[in-house]
Amino acid sequence: MRDVISRPIQALFGNKINKIEPYSAIQNLLELIAEPALVYDPEGNRVLLANSAFLVLSAYSQQEVINENLENLLENPSLEEILKEDSTTGLLRTRNRLSIPVEIRKGVLDQQTGYVVLRVISQMTLQYLSGNWQKRLLTTFQMIPRFVENSSGEWMETVQHLLDVLKGLFETNLICIYHASADFPELRKLISLEELTLFPDTLPSSDLIRLSLPVLWTPGKRMTTHLHRSARIAGVTYVASVAIGRENALEGLLVVGGMESQPPPLLLETIEVLAVYVSQVISRSVLEENIRREAARREFQLQLYGAVYEEVQEGVVVVDPDSVIIEINPAAELLFGYTRNEVRGERIENILITPDRFLPALANVMTTKTSSLLENITLHRRNGQTFAADVKILPIQHYGDLSGVVLLVRDISEHEQILAQSRQLEQRAFLGEFMGVFAHEVLNPINNISTGLQILSRRLASENSLQELVSRMENDCERLHHQMEALKTYAKPYEPKQEMVDVPQLLNRILERWRPRMERLNVHHVFQSAEKLPPVKGDWRALDQVFNNLISNAIDAMRENGGVLSVKVSLSTLVSPHPHLEIAVSDNGPGIPDDIRERIFEPFVTTKASGTGLGLSITKRIVTAHRGSITFNSYPGGTVFRIFLPASEES
Repeated sequence: MRDVISRPIQALFGNKINKIEPYSAIQNLLELIAEPALVYDPEGNRVLLANSAFLVLSAYSQQEVINENLENLLENPSLEEILKEDSTTGLLRTRNRLSIPVEIRKGVLDQQTGYVVLRVISQMTLQYLSGNWQKRLLTTFQMIPRFVENSSGEWMETVQHLLDVLKGLFETNLICIYHASADFPELRKLISLEELTLFPDTLPSSDLIRLSLPVLWTPGKRMTTHLHRSARIAGVTYVASVAIGRENALEGLLVVGGMESQPPPLLLETIEVLAVYVSQVISRSVLEENIRREAARREFQLQLYGAVYEEVQEGVVVVDPDSVIIEINPAAELLFGYTRNEVRGERIENILITPDRFLPALANVMTTKTSSLLENITLHRRNGQTFAADVKILPIQHYGDLSGVVLLVRDISEHEQILAQSRQLEQRAFLGEFMGVFAHEVLNPINNISTGLQILSRRLASENSLQELVSRMENDCERLHHQMEALKTYAKPYEPKQEMVDVPQLLNRILERWRPRMERLNVHHVFQSAEKLPPVKGDWRALDQVFNNLISNAIDAMRENGGVLSVKVSLSTLVSPHPHLEIAVSDNGPGIPDDIRERIFEPFVTTKASGTGLGLSITKRIVTAHRGSITFNSYPGGTVFRIFLPASEES
């Protein structure tokens, strides 16, 4: 039985087909056949023409096929069987050395020449064109929209399921999705069903531009993308790609490949449909993620605003457009002495009792919807106490309408105290400078008087009654000299020299110096030091003065009845996360009187009749210059001074 495909060609050219050169018209008609087809000359055993579908299936070029023997292209069925039967099965040898199962359908093109048309249809194509497969495809297309709409799991699982559907339809594992991200200048493989990694993990962003339209690439076609070049190197025989996303906002690529010699029919059309739903799932996931992020951001903002509102040092008072208090924060409760429950619903003028300019300013803010600042106004607490404050009035607007006003109240009374203290410190600095000059000027006359008294003492006879008076005057000069030297030390600037100081070793030397005096006064000492203590960085001479002063004071406190002097050195993190050396010097003397405890580190404060009152003041100054601190505890029966010095970071 003749094939109907040959009839239009034969009707057009009749018995003159063998005389037509070239076969361009026949080639054009041959291209109308959807299946792979060729024109064969049985007498000359040569192929005359082949259509594009055959070239794609076989991977040969037109020049390679023309005049080729049929046995080199088809195997298993003999030439006799092919020419005898209207339809037979066999194997097509491709240029890639693959053997594809095919069905060969014959149609006579011309009785006189014997030319025949052979349609070479792959078994896979016949399978996909069967009614069962098309029914599966239709069922799949009907199921996917419902599945996507009802999916409630992770979006990656939904997309994975869609790719599994694609895998089941076309029986290929070379399926993956590339996704674009604003964080990376490339496409990254997001999901893959590859058993072997044949497609690259990343693609340049230019591939997304070049593949923005659906593309079916096969070997022999021009390679313009990194994806196609990688597929060619890996031996992939076809690559179908469809862009994911909207036309002006592409998000990635859906890529399907295969190792068979030709792509399945309807592949590109199928993945176009599937890409729409993949894009829908990804877009929905991005939208949901954006919603989650926005919700998390707003929740964080609420928590942040709540934390700031609760913890800010400024008093916050929120009032409505009718000047009724809605809310106050804890700082405002402390400022005014009212609780939240007491002020809610109260008018603002009943709580912020202040001069007349506050209420006009509040009314002006509500009218003009612009902020206002009232500086250094006097407010009243609940107990009647007044305090100075700055009040900032801020309007709250919602779509242009006034919804309330926020009052920020900052207590500046402490600031005023700091300014007063600053002025006092400036005065003290001036006084210190003056004392230094004064001490320097006074020392010279004192030295001259002392020298004169020494000469006078040597010239007077030892039994002279004036010797006692001269001796007292010499002692007074010595005391004045000592006090002037202390004044000079306190007045001059101090910058500690930086070197490593072994504190336990320094304390041992000082205690040895004081041992004879402690024995005379019946004072026993106990020294304790932790092992492997780090050194401190500082001036050992200045630190010697600090420890010497504390030990001297402790011994003097026990000179009446004796006692125990305890010196302990340990590592501490009480004052800072950075390790500090803690040096504790304690005695069991009578303690420091209550009336001078708060002023113990101030100049000229002393409990000794002959003291200058500068020892502890200089001590604190030296410790502070070493970035340390000094504290004390005193009670009837003892006093403990604690010095904290930062351990050297180099150790």
